[in-house]
Amino acid sequence: MTEERCACGHHHEHGAEHQQHTPAELAGLREQRKSLTVLQANMRKIQELHDKIDAVLAEVDQRNVGYILTQKKTLKELKKLADSALGKGKEPLFANLYAVEQDYIRTIDDLMHHAQILKRAGRGQVTPEVLANMEKSLATAEKINASGAEMADRN
Repeated sequence: MTEERCACGHHHEHGAEHQQHTPAELAGLREQRKSLTVLQANMRKIQELHDKIDAVLAEVDQRNVGYILTQKKTLKELKKLADSALGKGKEPLFANLYAVEQDYIRTIDDLMHHAQILKRAGRGQVTPEVLANMEKSLATAEKINASGAEMADRN
């Protein structure tokens, strides 16, 4: 008996006992392959959007904290693509990917919110609410810097 690639693309030991796939099984396998190809393409697009946002984040510092706000449109696009490509995590196969993606989106959303507050405070539009939010933003920024330094130490 030899191992060959079957019409479905799988390796099987071919011999007298080899069962041929039914047309329904082959159609299901083709559909599955098509779905995976679409998922791969969408995940590449998602990664491109991550790269775009991350490149801007790398350039943000105290002088240009509002620069991240230029990525609102990119984040909106990322949210839509994640929801459609990963089916909002309803399928078990995509649930983990969707949860990780939502965590990333929430983090960037929070950063944008805090950047907006800091930007307003920098313009002198300081109200008690802005001061309270600014304190939260600074605490969040410290946590992010600490986790970033921790990750850098691991690498």
